[in-house]
Formats: sequence, C-alpha cells, structure tokens
Amino acid sequence: MTREEARKIIEEKKQELGRGLIILGHHYQSDEVIAYADFVGDSLELARKASQVEEAGHIVFCGVFFMAESAAILAPDKSVYIPDFSAGCPLADMAEPGAVQKAWEVITKDGAGVVPVTYVNSSARIKAFCGRHGGIVCTSGNARQIFEWAFERADRIFFMPDMNLGRNTARQMGIPEEQVVLWDPEKEHGGLGSEELARARLVLWKGWCPVHWPTFTPEDVRMLKEKHPGIDVIVHPESDPQTVDASGRSGSTARILEVVKATPPGGKLAIGTEANLVKRAARENPSLTIVPLREVYCEDMARITLEKLALVLLHLGEDTFRVTVEPDIARDALSALERMLRV
Repeated sequence: MTREEARKIIEEKKQELGRGLIILGHHYQSDEVIAYADFVGDSLELARKASQVEEAGHIVFCGVFFMAESAAILAPDKSVYIPDFSAGCPLADMAEPGAVQKAWEVITKDGAGVVPVTYVNSSARIKAFCGRHGGIVCTSGNARQIFEWAFERADRIFFMPDMNLGRNTARQMGIPEEQVVLWDPEKEHGGLGSEELARARLVLWKGWCPVHWPTFTPEDVRMLKEKHPGIDVIVHPESDPQTVDASGRSGSTARILEVVKATPPGGKLAIGTEANLVKRAARENPSLTIVPLREVYCEDMARITLEKLALVLLHLGEDTFRVTVEPDIARDALSALERMLRV
C-alpha cells in the first residue's frame, strides 16, 4: 500500500463513518498521522475523550498500547483499536505485575500503611494492582496532588514505574532524600535493607522513559544556553532531577504547551521532550524560536504509520486490531483511575 493509497482509504472511511468514527492522535505522532486525528492530546486526555464522544462506536487510538488499554477501560461500550499492537512502551513494560506483587509483599511486611500509586504510563494490570490495594493513578501533571492524597491515607507510597517523576515530585514536596528509596526488581529484596525500608516514605520502582532519560542531561542544557543566549528551557519531569534543576522548569506535555502559548512574540524556548511535539509547536508558533533540547523520537510511536492507520480502518468491526481488557482487570483498573478523577 502506498501513502497515497493510504490517504485515500482514510479519507473515504472518515467520510463514510462520519461521527461513528473517532481517530485519536497522541502529541508524539508524526504530522502525517496527526493530520487525520479528530482529537490530539496526551494519553489520559485522549482516553477520557474516547468515553465522552457519545456517537462514536469506533475509536482508533494512534498512540502506544497502554493508552489504548486506558481508552478501552474508560469507554467499555465502544470498540477501541490500535494500528499496531507492537507499539508498546518500555517504561510501562519495566513494571512486570509478578515482580510488583513480590515487591509489595516485602514493602508491606513491616505492617506500615502503604498506598500504591502508578503513573498513567503503565499497563492495565499495574493499574488494576493499584485499584485492588486502595491505590490510585497519577499523571505527570497531577503527581504532587496525588501524592498528597496518598499521604493523607498512609505514611508510605509505593510509586511505579517512573523513578524520575517520583524523585522530582518528592523534591517539590520537600521530602528528604533519605526518605526516598529505589526498588530495583533485578536485586534481592529490591536491593534494600530493612532499615532503609523502615525510614522510607517513598519507595520508587526502578523504571524510566528512554525518550527523557538518560537522553537529556544538564550538559545539554548548558550547551544550548551557550548557543542561544537568553533562551528559556523546560523539560518533561520524566527527566532526572539534575536536568530539571539545570533547566529551571519542568512540566507535563499539557504544561509545556501552556508555556509555549504564554511565551510572548519573539521569545525563545528550548523543550526537552519528544521531537515531534517540539517541531510541531515550532511550526504552529512562527513568532517564537522553539528548538528541541535534543532531537529525540519515540520509536514505538513511530510504529503508527499512515499505511497502518488505513489498514485498521479497513478492518473495523473485526477483532484484528481491537484492544480488549479482561473484565476483572478492567474493573480494578477503573477503580484506580476513578479515584484519580475524583481528586
């Protein structure tokens, strides 16, 4: 299938199905895919949109698999599809449910109250784990608010899977570093002794997003500021704390775009996140100088192509590209998601 053939199929199917079809495009998608998206946003924003568009029975999620899972959980009455099942997320995959369960048994062994919190960038099974244990989901935009909610209910948080988001949030809240420990699933007892766990208020899972760490560094910030005197820098909080400190600002995807919108004409801004978003922001704001802190792309997002989008539209109503979540997993994951939406 050529790109021109793919475009023709997509346009014909969108016209044929009208409001019965919604195509969701994540910010990290390529421009040629975004061109056919009915809604563009971050993962949770799009999943919520799937549940709010009443007329659409078919939802095609141009993103990675955990995002389509979330849409299927929040919109159980709709058929959710993904153009490529291999579009995964290394960060989400770092928290394997069996390993998380073993960690939980050790972390809760001393009888201390613990609330499990998972970043939305996680599998449905990890969200369900949190739901079953009175836990909750967070985003990069509301992590501090969710941590505060959790600390109102227990003395300790078990946070997964992004260690950098956890550390950056802990620093915002003034939690001493000695009360923040890292659980390494490759080591016995997470590599932690009983005394370390006893004093820990925050136990972080050892996981990270390869787009944001160790890709962006304080040295990148220093070099860019030398090249562009007076430029402002903002990075995603999945970057490590040292890079966040060097940048002076961090924020979720939504926050980054708010900063872009608030920058006056003639302003200069460097953004440390996936390059498709950065370059699109630059094109859409010609009065600003917007550059990537470093040009980095999400390989899994890139698996979604025009040809694959056209192919999924040819198979709507079939199970070939449909994303389903087991009922008990969906139920427990929904509990964790709904707790977040109520906070």
